[in-house]
Amino acid sequence: MNKSEVEQVLITVKSGTEEALNIKIYKSGILARRGCGGLPGVKISGMSFTGDSSYFDRLMSSVSQQVLDENINHEEKIVTGSLEYLVAFYGVSDNGDVGERAEWTKSTGLRFFMDEGTSFRHNLLGFVDGLAIEAMKLTDSWYFDIMMLGLDKMRSSSLPEQTLASGPKSEEGLKQDFQSYFEQVSKKGLTGFAEGKVYVSEDGGEYGLSFSSEGEGLVYKFTAV
Repeated sequence: MNKSEVEQVLITVKSGTEEALNIKIYKSGILARRGCGGLPGVKISGMSFTGDSSYFDRLMSSVSQQVLDENINHEEKIVTGSLEYLVAFYGVSDNGDVGERAEWTKSTGLRFFMDEGTSFRHNLLGFVDGLAIEAMKLTDSWYFDIMMLGLDKMRSSSLPEQTLASGPKSEEGLKQDFQSYFEQVSKKGLTGFAEGKVYVSEDGGEYGLSFSSEGEGLVYKFTAV
């Protein structure tokens, strides 16, 4: 598959049946993400239609034509539990759509389905892990705003107008997501994610977001502006 034909990148990380990360980045400007790469998996997910290819272009700058020529599907016997890393590339749509409804006619990727205790090593396994980390870093600030929208119904002024967020329906599920998210992300980066942003409530009120320490943890608070 030629690099110029790629329209979508899909990255997933799974441990057993639980998904730790799912990121889709489209050349058309669509962003979709669920999770932070750790367990328990964060269930809050979001999708934005940004209208430009900047996220896609930055991610694809780390992908060489040599990677796209590989097309690896490594599977091994599972003894203690499975780990799966996947990076897939899609392009050339049969129905003309280059978003969520696309019918891709070309694809290639790198999939490693391994036992937790595997001694398997491959240089492209390191590449997949690195690309997943890079995709998270690119979308971390955006995903933080998805979390605030999903947890508190507070919509960041930085989010594209066409943005959707969904998550657990129960209060218990939301609390679990809150805990999982804040345990898995860098506390140092959180204040930067909120800096300079205005968050709008469902009734139209505008708020700033601040953080403070509480014991060994971190709490956040919305304050009217």
